[in-house]
Amino acid sequence: MTTRPSRTSAAHRAPLAGVALVAVTALSACGNPFDASELDGASPAGTPQFGEIREEVFSAMLAADSVTISGEVQAGDADLDALFDGVDDDAVGDLQITGAVDGTNSEMSFTAGGNSFTQRAVEGEEYFRGEDFAALLISELDEDIAEAVDESFIEETVADAWVQFTDGGDGSVFSAADVITTWQQELDGEELGSMSAVTEDREGSPVWVYRADEGDTEFVVAAEGEPYLLEVREGESFYQFSDWNESSTPEAPESIITLDEIFAAIAEDQGWPTEEITENNDDSEDAESAGDDSTTTT
Repeated sequence: MTTRPSRTSAAHRAPLAGVALVAVTALSACGNPFDASELDGASPAGTPQFGEIREEVFSAMLAADSVTISGEVQAGDADLDALFDGVDDDAVGDLQITGAVDGTNSEMSFTAGGNSFTQRAVEGEEYFRGEDFAALLISELDEDIAEAVDESFIEETVADAWVQFTDGGDGSVFSAADVITTWQQELDGEELGSMSAVTEDREGSPVWVYRADEGDTEFVVAAEGEPYLLEVREGESFYQFSDWNESSTPEAPESIITLDEIFAAIAEDQGWPTEEITENNDDSEDAESAGDDSTTTT
């Protein structure tokens, strides 16, 4: 829009400035209808900008005992593509995490693109749901062994059981803390810190709603009690946080099978010495580990 030169002479500007001052004073006295809090970038009175509560939000979340997280998530956003080779980074799937925030005494499940994974940690032991395990195990076996073994045999061997991992693990699964720290890093920016909030009522409780990217991104924070995140929407991903400090923790599975027992069953079915399959698989893992180390050497 073209701005036209003012026709007001310099002699008239001082009186007009005085009139403007009187008008501003009058507006202040009766309540300014053009309050800056209604503009983008400023929060209405009583609601903080996100940067003012960001540290408190994540400190409270990470200090909580337990939480339930559910939603639709891109595997790459949650780093699940790095954990599971069968999942593409752009695959959108259903995520469910329950139990302890730090991943101990908790359960995580993720389903996307025909792949399903459920892990459980209880009292320092890690378990993988058997019905999800056959395809994963086949992909990790030595190539010659994988070709000889019928996948359906492994499926039958682990059906209705949970596979127990006791070596090399820390007794925790992909956890609520992993999700929380990811968002903590993502939201550590000056621009996001200046997000303004509006107060809304959701499910009978007041919340602060922060929006960015013209409304495509939304963060919902509890306005009463601890400032926990309750919802996050960004692109195709959606997280819902509930049951803070009240999320149920899993119990140890009743039916358990170990990797050694699975290998022994495979060896017996194939007529192989048990040592042969375990040694070949160990050699395969050692070779893979050496390959990984070589790629990081410069």
